[in-house]
Amino acid sequence: MVSNDERALIRHCMDALRAGLPGFQTRRAQLAMIGAVANALACGRSEDDGGTRGRNFALCEAGTGTGKTIAASVPALVMAKSRGKRLVISSSTIALQHQYSAKDIPTLQRLLPIDFTFAVAKGRRRYACTAKLFAVLEDARQTTLGLDGEHGDSPVDCDEAEPVERTLRELIELAQAFEGNDWNGDRDELKRPVSDETWEQLTTDRQGCSGNRCPQFARCPFYAARQRLKEVDLIIANHDLVLASLQMDGRGVLPDAAETFYIFDEGHSLVAKVVEQFAAKHALQGGIVWLRGLADCVRDIVLGLHLDHDLYRDARTSCKDLSADLDDLSKALDRTGAFDEKPVRRFKHGIIPDWTRTPGINILSRGQRLQSTVALVREQMFEKGGSEPTMVSRLVSELGFFASKLENLVDTWTLMLADDAEQESPNARWIERTGDGTGHDYLVCASPISGADKLRRLLWNRASAAIVTSATLESCGSFGPYMRQAGLSVFPEVRTLTVDSPFDYRNKAKLIIPPMRSDPKEAKAHTDEIVELLPRIIHSRGTLVLFASGKQMREVHARLPPELQEATLMQGSMPKMAMLTRHKSAIDGGGRSILFGLSSLAEGVDLPGEACTHVIVAKWPFSVPDSPLEEARSEWITSLGRSPFVELVLPAASIRLQQAVGRLLRTVNDHGTVTILDRRIITKRWGVALMKGLPDFTILVGKAANDAISRACAPGICA
Repeated sequence: MVSNDERALIRHCMDALRAGLPGFQTRRAQLAMIGAVANALACGRSEDDGGTRGRNFALCEAGTGTGKTIAASVPALVMAKSRGKRLVISSSTIALQHQYSAKDIPTLQRLLPIDFTFAVAKGRRRYACTAKLFAVLEDARQTTLGLDGEHGDSPVDCDEAEPVERTLRELIELAQAFEGNDWNGDRDELKRPVSDETWEQLTTDRQGCSGNRCPQFARCPFYAARQRLKEVDLIIANHDLVLASLQMDGRGVLPDAAETFYIFDEGHSLVAKVVEQFAAKHALQGGIVWLRGLADCVRDIVLGLHLDHDLYRDARTSCKDLSADLDDLSKALDRTGAFDEKPVRRFKHGIIPDWTRTPGINILSRGQRLQSTVALVREQMFEKGGSEPTMVSRLVSELGFFASKLENLVDTWTLMLADDAEQESPNARWIERTGDGTGHDYLVCASPISGADKLRRLLWNRASAAIVTSATLESCGSFGPYMRQAGLSVFPEVRTLTVDSPFDYRNKAKLIIPPMRSDPKEAKAHTDEIVELLPRIIHSRGTLVLFASGKQMREVHARLPPELQEATLMQGSMPKMAMLTRHKSAIDGGGRSILFGLSSLAEGVDLPGEACTHVIVAKWPFSVPDSPLEEARSEWITSLGRSPFVELVLPAASIRLQQAVGRLLRTVNDHGTVTILDRRIITKRWGVALMKGLPDFTILVGKAANDAISRACAPGICA
């Protein structure tokens, strides 16, 4: 239960925001979310607690303009401070993470009557490895590119240099900036961005890091940031980092889950993120290439540091045998003919045949043995290379590159050969043929088909409390599909809340469903009818037309009347950001602009005001389960006697449709129309379910829809 003191402090915080933020007002819906968040966190478990039945979890669907950042963050800060917990706010993207760290949280820190500290958690690869930085700098100074001597301290114009020389000059600039305390080693803090190629030379991963044995450890930006995370009240992270840290079971960069309150913003992506985290794949012929590099790397280390020569013999033998196994499997796959018609061979129900399992067992065994040898090499490097710490650090980084490749190979075959637990969802397993002719390769792939079991084990069973918020947690008007997919359906008392939108959809937005003659399954007839209709219904200055098919989008665009085609910007014809910039410039200049796009324009695109007063959806965004992972999910659900259409296809379509219509109203002053050119919403039973997930539009169908189109049709534009 939330205490009286906690309630009073939350009210005090909201009063402070009203006083400090011009125009800020609290709404009833926002207050309801504050209450739901506070009540869930008040039920947070301690390590010695039993089960909470889910009372410590809250799902809050809150879209644009609802004030969800404040509604989640304020009570969470109060409750975390009061209950002695750490607070982690996790976003789905680096961009949203930056918004929290650069704008939202500093504003709260400045205005709230609570003293709290915060820091941003990032992965190791967002930081420069100082050992590599100065090693590369030293190498650069040894070159004959005129970078040392009298020119060493001169200003450098990177844009005029050749690519290789430009990279070296960039590296020198970065090292000098770090040495002079003008840069802290964080890539996001660079005054001028550097290329990915340059950055790759400066960063490392877990396998390539020497940790506290590194001579540059005291100056390491990553470990300095990690130490900072141990000292602050609030950590701003992202979903990938949170999940990776949870897998490390207390050894990650984030605090122990049992002592943490979590807020997951854009939490709808958690399910896909956890599946990605546990998936693995590796290339057969590609593996043979890097295994040669690994053997050479171990040879150089053994000779350079005078290590035990048996280590090199063991590594060379293991690399040779493992390469032979990979090549044998590749040739066996060539002989099967299984990839003649399709480049993908998925193993039904995740059961791999003996002709894959038998060589797989050998590959896994040899891979694990090679891992042991590499670990011994690494350990001897530190034991016998004490007089050459800089060289050891560089060699550890080089060895780490191959160790990461090897770890991925072992992870892939571990997942390929694992016995699927009876009470959990199985794994999908498949092999893809890539390339063609003599240059082809095979990718061995394995992935969980569901994130539910993983999220339940890693997060829900361990976290003190968690809040999940997003504009699209519900599908077809229900939280049920998300709760099943996220592993929350086993908790009977999870709190759910739909935060009412501040937008007046009933009076400011219409949903028009014209009486279409064609069914979208009749592709040609449907495209013909869209081509016929668009000149009649595109009448606003800012229009967004969303297609489910790139082929249909291009065909419709090619057949538009010249005056419409001239005003249309089609996705794929230019970079997305350039297209959006041109669109907004045209609208701001008093002109007209039409955007033709696919699914990526239906999510995360902000077109307020006149930039978008009409959203046209060509057809319901149903996805066909044609990827190996989607096929495996459908197969599994069917084997349980359930419907993949009901459990997968329909909820996914509902969310994509919500995202599409969500492009219309972005501020309380916006207005406009959504037109759906798909009659199935009124002819199919599932149409009612999809409509439940949409805002409270004024809906016009049949004759009313035709009348509205006729009234809105602009003279000189309509056919």
